[in-house]
Amino acid sequence: MKQKLNKFSDFANSLYPHEIDYLLSVQHFATEENLKILNLINYNSKNPLNLLPYDGSLDKRKYSYIKNWIEKNLNNIDVDYYYEWLIGIEKRVMTDSILPDEEKDLLEQTKSTTNTHYYFIRFYELLQHYRDYLLIRVRNQYYEPISEYLEKYQAQYQASTERNKQLNSATIDIVKQHSTTSTESKQWGNFLQSTFLNDDLDGYTRYRAVVRLTFLYYNYREFDKLKSIYDTLDKMFKADIFYSKRILANYYANRAMMHSKLNELDDAEKYGYLSIRQHNSDYLFYLLNLCGVLLKSKKNKEAYSLMTESIPELKKTNSYYYKIGFVSFYIKTLLANKNIDKAVSYADSFFEGYKKEILKYRWHLFFCSYIRALFQAEKYSKILTISKRYNLINKEKQFIGRAKYLPIIFWHSTVANYFEGGISEEKLESTIIKSGQSLIQHKYKSIKINELLNELSESNPKIFKKIKKEINL
Repeated sequence: MKQKLNKFSDFANSLYPHEIDYLLSVQHFATEENLKILNLINYNSKNPLNLLPYDGSLDKRKYSYIKNWIEKNLNNIDVDYYYEWLIGIEKRVMTDSILPDEEKDLLEQTKSTTNTHYYFIRFYELLQHYRDYLLIRVRNQYYEPISEYLEKYQAQYQASTERNKQLNSATIDIVKQHSTTSTESKQWGNFLQSTFLNDDLDGYTRYRAVVRLTFLYYNYREFDKLKSIYDTLDKMFKADIFYSKRILANYYANRAMMHSKLNELDDAEKYGYLSIRQHNSDYLFYLLNLCGVLLKSKKNKEAYSLMTESIPELKKTNSYYYKIGFVSFYIKTLLANKNIDKAVSYADSFFEGYKKEILKYRWHLFFCSYIRALFQAEKYSKILTISKRYNLINKEKQFIGRAKYLPIIFWHSTVANYFEGGISEEKLESTIIKSGQSLIQHKYKSIKINELLNELSESNPKIFKKIKKEINL
C-alpha cells in the first residue's frame, strides 16, 4: 500500500495549481472521501514545502479512481491532446485510410468544436479536406453536415486567418526590435491587446497575441502592463480555454520573469519552481529563469545546486541559444558563490570551444558574464584585449536608446582601462557619469544602473560613491 501511495503522491505532486482549480470547479463527487483526496492534492500543489501525506487507511481503489478521473477530465480539455487526435485524423483523411468509427468521431466533434476552440483553424481546415474526400465518393450522408459546419463558421475562419497574418507582421517587427535593430514595435500594442481580449476568436490566435505582447512589453520594459495581461490570463487558465501542461509551464516561466523584473521575488520564485515541475523541451530556459530569481534573492547555493544537477540536460540540447544561455548563467552563479577561478576557467574553455557560435547567437549575454568573471579575477588586461579584438564596446553601444540597454561591457572595460593606467580617475568618472545620466530616465533602467554601479563600486568604493552622487542615484 505504501508503494501504491508513493506512486499516487508522485502523480498528484506533478499537477499544477491551475489544473486542480479547474478540477475542483467541475467535480461533483458523490462521496466525501473523493473530495477529501482532491482537496489534499490542492493543498500539496500550492504548498510544496509542506507536503501532507495521503491517508493510507482509505481503500486504494479510491486513489485509482481519483487518478483516472483526473487524467480523463484533463485530457478532455488538453489542447495538445486534442491536437494529437486532430493530426492523426488529418493524416488518415489525406491518405484515404480513415475508418468508419473515426468518421463518426469526427462528425461528433463538429458539435463541440466551435470558432472559440483553441485549434478551430486547424479543425476547420481538416473538415475542408474531409469534405473533398466525401465529395469525390458521393457520400452525401456525411457531406451535408460537414458542409453546413463549414458554411456556418466560414466568416469566423476567415477572420481568424486574417488576424494571424497580421500577427505574423507584428512578430517580424517585435522580434527585430528584440534583436536590437532600429525597428519599432509599439504600434502593435493595441492590436495585440484587442486580439487577446476578443473572446470570439480561437484560443490559438489569442494565445499567440499574448506571447507577442510579452515580447513587446519586455522590449519597452513595461512590466506593469504585462502584469495586467497575465492577471487576466490567470483566470482563463482556471477554465478550459488554453489548457495544456506545455502552455501552463510557459505561462509560469514568463510570469516568473515578470515578477522578477518587478522585484516581487517571492512570487517570481514560486512561479519559477512551478515552471520546472515538468520536463519539456524548454526546461533549460525555464531553469535559467528560476536561477536568475534565486541569485537576485541571494539564494546562491540553491541556484548553484540546481544548475549543477542540470548539466546532463545541457549536454542533451542541440540549441546553441540554450547552451550559451546556460553557460552564461552558470558563470554568474559561480561568481555569486565566490568560485572566481572556476568561473574564469569555465568561461575560457567554453569560449575557446564555441567562439563562432557565441558571436553568432548570444554574444552580449556571454561576454557580460565572461568579462565580469575576468573583472573579479582582476584580469584587467585580458578584458581590454577581448573588448578590442571583438569590438564589443561599439557593438554594445548599438543598444543605446533601447529600454533593455545596460553598459555592462562598456563600464567594466572603462574601469579595467583605469586600473591598467590607460585613463585617469577624472576620465573614468566623466565617462561613466556622462553615459549614466542619459540612461536613468526610465524607472526600471535606473534600478539596474544602480545595481551595476554597486557591483563596480566593490573595486573602488570612493570613486563610485562620487559617481553615484553625480548621476543622482
